[in-house]
Amino acid sequence: MTTYGVALERWATVLSGRDLDHLVARSGARRAGPERILLRFLGQDYEIGHRDGQVQTADGEPVKETLAILLLLYLVEADGRPLEDRWVAFEQLSGGPGYSGAFRRSVLVPLLQAFGPRPEALIEAAAGLDRSSLDMGDAAVVVAALPRVPIAIALWGGDEEFAPSASFAFDASIEGYLDTEAVTAVADFTTRHLIEAKR
Repeated sequence: MTTYGVALERWATVLSGRDLDHLVARSGARRAGPERILLRFLGQDYEIGHRDGQVQTADGEPVKETLAILLLLYLVEADGRPLEDRWVAFEQLSGGPGYSGAFRRSVLVPLLQAFGPRPEALIEAAAGLDRSSLDMGDAAVVVAALPRVPIAIALWGGDEEFAPSASFAFDASIEGYLDTEAVTAVADFTTRHLIEAKR
């Protein structure tokens, strides 16, 4: 069994030992039947078996292990705290400085390569997501990556003096839903989704 397989089995076991109603209430997910959970991630619904931890799309297609682990982790770790309506940078999260290099490489650099020359393309790429507008930079959007995980993404196109730049910010409540490594994974999935949507 792969490392991902071991982690998936572990989180599936933890999930099955938790009360279904509490999981749904704390995560913002919905029930999809007696033993199934419906969880929205980046504009798409996923069904998760409460007893077996199996994750599939709403059409019944299996998902990659990395995504399955992330969704199970979210359900298990969500503590239900309310949004604080206060944005924090990745580096402000507990353990954030230790992951900042990986975060920049996997999230900010690809985002800038794709959208830096034309920041307004970010808004077009986010059209298929659960999102709202944000007045920041040259182009910005708030993406509801998960029910209780809004992400503020902003781009500045740059000029003769300054190079293009980008920022990801998270509601200050995020540490009640995901650890820093998982936050990096959510941001990475979000960036890849936006880049794919741009093509």
